[in-house]
Amino acid sequence: MSLWNRVLDATIVCSFDRSGFERHARAFDDRELDVSMAGRACLVTGANRGLGRAAALGLARRGASVHLLCRDRGRGQEARDEIAKRAGNDDVHVHEIDLASIRSIRAFVEGFDAPRVDVLVHNAGVLPHERRTSDDGLELTVAVHVVGPHVLTHGLQPRFGDHTRVVFVTSGGMYAKRLDVDAMLEPSGRYDGVSAYAMTKRAQVVLTEQWADQLRGSGTVVHAMHPGWAETPGVQDSLPRFARWMQGRLRSPEQGADTIVWLAAADEPGRSTGELWFDRARASIHRLPWTHEDASQRDRLWSLATDMVERYEQVDASRA
Repeated sequence: MSLWNRVLDATIVCSFDRSGFERHARAFDDRELDVSMAGRACLVTGANRGLGRAAALGLARRGASVHLLCRDRGRGQEARDEIAKRAGNDDVHVHEIDLASIRSIRAFVEGFDAPRVDVLVHNAGVLPHERRTSDDGLELTVAVHVVGPHVLTHGLQPRFGDHTRVVFVTSGGMYAKRLDVDAMLEPSGRYDGVSAYAMTKRAQVVLTEQWADQLRGSGTVVHAMHPGWAETPGVQDSLPRFARWMQGRLRSPEQGADTIVWLAAADEPGRSTGELWFDRARASIHRLPWTHEDASQRDRLWSLATDMVERYEQVDASRA
């Protein structure tokens, strides 16, 4: 990378925005995505809009059997019809699932009839302005970004094959946060949805490393990526002032989702596991020295995840 590129990337804004993607894309090898994914079952959560929808379209265009995991079946069906039409691929399916509900996750897993999972993209996200809790009593961003993806991965793990890819879609906002599980579960003081979002996105990166360790040698690789700053409905709804400030400079959903598709389809990501990627390149997990978590926090996060798996095993999915 040239000195000028390093200078621009250090500004963050000129790296995470549209100009950053366009600059980084000059180094892409388009042959890496000139592949057929026919016969591969690809699951994308939160696929009815934004990055998830763009990622699902990219996978469908390469012939994959794409499964849209959506909380709202009606919106999922609308996305499904558009994706199938634009991709020229009718092998696109909608499944109703609420990542904030362990019961809903179990019902989906038990009803999902594909024998194999080749790609699992954890994209669903939420940024509430007020503190909300899930049916399982968890703060909502913890439920949707951390517990839900972990429990879903656990439930689908028996269907992972020799070349399965699991992708966590995190956020550049996690660079400002240090993992603190107790603070994540019970934020003190006035609730700050942006802070909660960023904390759980930090947790996703740690969870990526932990899952990579658990599955090492199995053929399944687990990676995280952050998409930069993309113009999605989530950003417009949750961060309107930021969206206005960045007007004209935000990435398109397709640009933000490019690395998701690359991680799912290209050869290079299959050669390693447990890494963070940005614009098809390995990225540092920490930019600030005080964001490094200690071993006790990592253990605390895995303990939380394990406790939720135990609840998953005991729940009666028929009541979902």
